[in-house]
Amino acid sequence: MGVMADERITPSGWLPPAAPGGGPPPRFDAPAPEPPQRAPAPQAPQAPPAEPNVQAVWALVLGIAGLALLMVSLGTLFILTLPCSVAAWVLAIRARGRVELGRTAYGEGQATAALWLARIGVVAGIAAAIVFIALLATGFDFEQFRDDVERELDERRERRSNGVRTGVEGLRAVIGR
Repeated sequence: MGVMADERITPSGWLPPAAPGGGPPPRFDAPAPEPPQRAPAPQAPQAPPAEPNVQAVWALVLGIAGLALLMVSLGTLFILTLPCSVAAWVLAIRARGRVELGRTAYGEGQATAALWLARIGVVAGIAAAIVFIALLATGFDFEQFRDDVERELDERRERRSNGVRTGVEGLRAVIGR
């Protein structure tokens, strides 16, 4: 028997003819090629932990307290409000740093608000301290000022009660009691 030109012999026997332009026939004794490795799927960025930002809350509380105390006292309690505002400033910066580092996802807005309140509190506290020290240096008498304010308020009350009735008195006059 003769072998034709388009047939090939392998150690295991005869194989069918190869297609025109086809590659070499597979070898059954060679290991099968491994499939290409897939790259791992990209993971979504992990969200920061859902823990509250306590520093942002405290910064906001101290910033509000410092400014409110300064306004209510008309600047005379700058000795208390300056430390509150400075502490609020430091805590607000730390709270923003925690958000930027990805340690927490909460409190960025609170920290920003606290930072602005703290800045305003520090500037207003320093201004109040300068005014207070300047008044003391010029010999301003706070007791005399208080007495003058009380006298002025008493005079206004007397003028109002002499010519114009107060709200309750006006209602009584209208009702007739």
